[in-house]
Amino acid sequence: MKIKVSKRFVKDSEKITEQRILAKLRQVLAEAKNIQNISDIANLTELSGYPNYYRIKFDYRYRIGIYFDGETIEFLRIGAREDFYKRFP
Repeated sequence: MKIKVSKRFVKDSEKITEQRILAKLRQVLAEAKNIQNISDIANLTELSGYPNYYRIKFDYRYRIGIYFDGETIEFLRIGAREDFYKRFP
């Protein structure tokens, strides 16, 4: 499965300074490279009203927004739960 990372995702991740969160983020990205099916990603939920858009809950406070078109996973946004749903999708 192909992985793409958007420029916005990189900018959002650069704003995170907590090492614990960054370690979890690296773990999620490594896990995504090795999957065979989109449902193999832990804590993945499809967003209602937005087909092919998903969110990954990887910390009690942080979310990752992704788009899956059938063969490519594109990481679009990352952020705290409070602001995440205002900016994604």
